[in-house]
Amino acid sequence: MGKRSVLPKQLKTPYFTGITAKYKLQIAILAIFLMLWLIFFAINPSGFSNPYTYTAMFSVAPFTIIPALSLTYVIILGEIDLSFPSVMALGALVLTLTWKTFGPTPLGLLLALSAGLLAGLLNGILITKFQIPSLIATIGTMFLWRGFILVVTQGYGIPLGEYRGLPIYEMLVGRIGIIPVQIIWTVIIALVLWVILNFHKFGAYVYYTGDNRIAAKMLGINTDKVIISVYMIHGAIAAFAGVLATLEMATFWPALGEIYLMKSIASVIVGGTPVTGGIGTIFGTFIGGLILELIETGILAVGVTGFWIRLVHGLVIIIALIAQVLIRRSEMRRMRVVE
Repeated sequence: MGKRSVLPKQLKTPYFTGITAKYKLQIAILAIFLMLWLIFFAINPSGFSNPYTYTAMFSVAPFTIIPALSLTYVIILGEIDLSFPSVMALGALVLTLTWKTFGPTPLGLLLALSAGLLAGLLNGILITKFQIPSLIATIGTMFLWRGFILVVTQGYGIPLGEYRGLPIYEMLVGRIGIIPVQIIWTVIIALVLWVILNFHKFGAYVYYTGDNRIAAKMLGINTDKVIISVYMIHGAIAAFAGVLATLEMATFWPALGEIYLMKSIASVIVGGTPVTGGIGTIFGTFIGGLILELIETGILAVGVTGFWIRLVHGLVIIIALIAQVLIRRSEMRRMRVVE
């Protein structure tokens, strides 16, 4: 008789199976997206075989997904940010006023991003230096920035249609064929944040800080610096999303951003990042945001009243959360068996 293999069971697992187990949660989220797409396609094949359906979806999806991507870092830390819709409006207002004063130059975009950085810095300082819970701190800054915007604008919108067609305008929200440029920016931001989170030491610091802040400090990680940096990154990215949303509409509205608060948070949660911190995935957030936008596009495309959108959103969020719980329980059982 030949010798019996003494390799551990997990080492005999085929490579594909190992990859599947590692990315089980992301695969489940992607499966939900594909399932919804198939349902909508089956109901309205002509609508969902029309490329302009996706042009419409990808022209608005970035305004939910972009702030959700950087919000993923915040939630991995075990924190929250309710002020980012106001920061979106703040960045857009800075760009609008700069362009109206000096013309459509890159200076407006630079100042908008700087405004977002400063707003994020304020959040980080309130949370780390003054020990104010992030929920409370960001409620305060949410009202602060929204109030500032209303005082400056007196509640009136500011049109920007005169800048349509200019190179800088087209670079931000133009079209390449039928592809909206803002979805390209979304993919670029997602890739950069994914690389940092998974392959840079800063990403490891984010995970360590969110998982166990005391242990992270014992490892020599400056957790306050990590938190402040994450909020500054989130502020700048939220401001950029606000700029894109304003330019797509060709008008600055003082209420900009408010409709994206719950959708962006839901994108993160649906994408597999729990509010408990220490775990998170940029890919999941990206697909989670697409799921929410697909639901809105799909319901309208199949001719159902828009009142169903929130109902379906809720059902999908609950299904995604149940799937995440089951997958994590399965993973914990598997780890106990291996041990």
